[in-house]
Amino acid sequence: MAAADARGSRVGIVGFLPERTWANPGSRVSAVATLDTDRQAAVRLVLELLDVDRVAASAVVGRRLPPGRSTVRLGLGLPATTRRGYGLRLSISDRTGAVLATATSAVEALAGWWESPRHAALTQHTDAGTRHVPGLRAWHVNVAQAYDWMWRHYRYEPPAGEDPFTDPLGRQVSQRALRATIRAAERAGIATLAYGSVYGAEAEHVAWHPDDRVFDEQGEALSLGGTFFINDLRPGSAWRRRLLSEYARAMRHLRFAGIHMDTYGRPYTAVGADGARISFRGLYPGLIEEASGVVGAIRHGRVLFNCVEGFPLDDVAPAPMAAIYLELWPPDDRFVDLIRWIERAQGVADGRQVVIAAYGAPVRTARTPSERARAIEATLLTTSVITAAGAYHHTLAEDDRLLVEGYYPAAVRLRRDEARALRAAWRFGARYLHLLTDTSPDEELAGSVSLRDAEGAPIRLSSTPAMGTVWVRATRTSDGRPVVNLLDLRTQPDDRWDTGKTVSPEVTGWRLGADLREPVAASPWTMASDAAALRMEAADGWRLPRFRRWLMVTGAAEG
Repeated sequence: MAAADARGSRVGIVGFLPERTWANPGSRVSAVATLDTDRQAAVRLVLELLDVDRVAASAVVGRRLPPGRSTVRLGLGLPATTRRGYGLRLSISDRTGAVLATATSAVEALAGWWESPRHAALTQHTDAGTRHVPGLRAWHVNVAQAYDWMWRHYRYEPPAGEDPFTDPLGRQVSQRALRATIRAAERAGIATLAYGSVYGAEAEHVAWHPDDRVFDEQGEALSLGGTFFINDLRPGSAWRRRLLSEYARAMRHLRFAGIHMDTYGRPYTAVGADGARISFRGLYPGLIEEASGVVGAIRHGRVLFNCVEGFPLDDVAPAPMAAIYLELWPPDDRFVDLIRWIERAQGVADGRQVVIAAYGAPVRTARTPSERARAIEATLLTTSVITAAGAYHHTLAEDDRLLVEGYYPAAVRLRRDEARALRAAWRFGARYLHLLTDTSPDEELAGSVSLRDAEGAPIRLSSTPAMGTVWVRATRTSDGRPVVNLLDLRTQPDDRWDTGKTVSPEVTGWRLGADLREPVAASPWTMASDAAALRMEAADGWRLPRFRRWLMVTGAAEG
């Protein structure tokens, strides 16, 4: 049958993503599009690589699409520029040039995941869970923590090859399925780290090895609710030897890409079985260095270390960790606390990136549609604050689920529109990677920024993310490019990240006063994250596009 041309055809883009979440600078990337047409059609497909608002590369192919669903792969080369984010835009047109459909995505040019640790959790270690891993590509995740995958905290693999088995908290786990998950993640460009508890082990272990325990001042064995007992981590201790041996076994047998070393927060000191006083602050740096050596010797693996409540950031920062990772809890529950910890971590990171674990607690208790909307808004704002501050938000689990507490299997599934909204912020962070993270504060630029609303009235600004204001964060990239992030908190009842928030209104007609050359602006929730050129309005400054929550403005570098 003769092929119909595309005029009058319906061509839809059902899905559009890079085949892998990142690629090395100068290498070739492939994007996969799932298309849906109502009849056979001859079309022209254009794949563009966008460096902010500039087309850095493009590829054009002609295709004859069959009716129904079809998959198309297109490729192009990345520039050699290191550690940079790019937009991907697919346009489909008919032979007259009329555009039938467009879609956008993002890809990062990295040496490895640690240069942009877009972090998620894996908790479903079953055959069903394995199928969810490819979906993390839509979030541009490149590193995932396999949580509670082990048989016991003192022995990671089950005796006699039992599979599946029941873990200490009653969940069914299959390490056979986990191996398949790790392989699937690797194909998508996602490194999988094994959760490895630094703190201790189950009651039966300390019953067999009572000298592994540590105690409080009253002589009571320290534990997490009597389930996991905190053990002696001093150099040469039996628990430290066992822990490092299990790390090595996990790397060799399950082929993890590294280890996520988890701690417990308080208490920070203890008494050993021999009566000696123990300071964990002093023990952690050496333990990290030793673990990094063990893990690094196996396929160049890397470690992360969880500074729970920020403890002990300054002590462990010099240790060989892939990134700085902090899990924050009340009383550090305000947006300004997030900024304070991010800036403190960046100050000691020595070029490494910062990951902030801050969970969506309001979603766990939301009962009504209104409560649910406010809970999701809290996560959207928290992600926006963390990303605008140049860090990475850990709050996601596979299958589009939101982490709501420290026990990750309790994650709550996001609804379609909720996932779409949060995913837009993650995609935005990947697309504008270098503008958000390769920066340093510019107080002079921040002090010159002003905002007016559509009626010309001044808008209250703040140098910190405070309720009732627009937070202004002004920075410059290493090559001198100015970046101004505006976060709208005017309608919020408080500035806590762990309580529900008023759904942010869309704003339009705002004018920005700032000394910028050739400025462009972009938002996760406007114009598919594309950057739009701004125009000057004689008296009031640059006219901003409509946006909701967060707008990033950037201009040409000086000189």
